[in-house]
Amino acid sequence: MITVLLPATLRVGPNDRLTFEERLPDLAALIDALDVRIPGFKEQLDDSVFNFAVNDVLVLYHARRHPLADGDRVEIIPTISGG
Repeated sequence: MITVLLPATLRVGPNDRLTFEERLPDLAALIDALDVRIPGFKEQLDDSVFNFAVNDVLVLYHARRHPLADGDRVEIIPTISGG
């Protein structure tokens, strides 16, 4: 099972947590699965605005190719910028 924590800007209901029982080999497959559950999700997910953390480790490079395993927890994190 993979657990996904969504930020408020991507939530479509009261839940900030979704779970997936199917095998999802990488973040790209997870994004596809999220788009099935939340139609239009991919369109909302702009790589320059959101980052991913897998098991509390921020994935900065080639995020969509990052492998996933059963038991992983994925957080989608809005990018914060400032000066």
